[in-house]
Amino acid sequence: MTIREQIRQDVAWAAKSNVTQSKLLHFLKNLKNNAPVERNVEKVLAQAGLIDDAAAKEVMQIVNAEFGKIDGEWS
Repeated sequence: MTIREQIRQDVAWAAKSNVTQSKLLHFLKNLKNNAPVERNVEKVLAQAGLIDDAAAKEVMQIVNAEFGKIDGEWS
């Protein structure tokens, strides 16, 4: 059995109990919070100059349109 298959089997088992689900969620949150941050600055900068200005402006417009707004209420 692969690790992926074992994880799927264990998650299916954990899904049967709310208490187990809560414990698993807490464990996974801690695992994610303690994971090293992977930066991709070098990968992004490696793409510099590979698209023309018009395409770059289009990408910027899409990103701003989709991610430049706040959904819902902020208190």
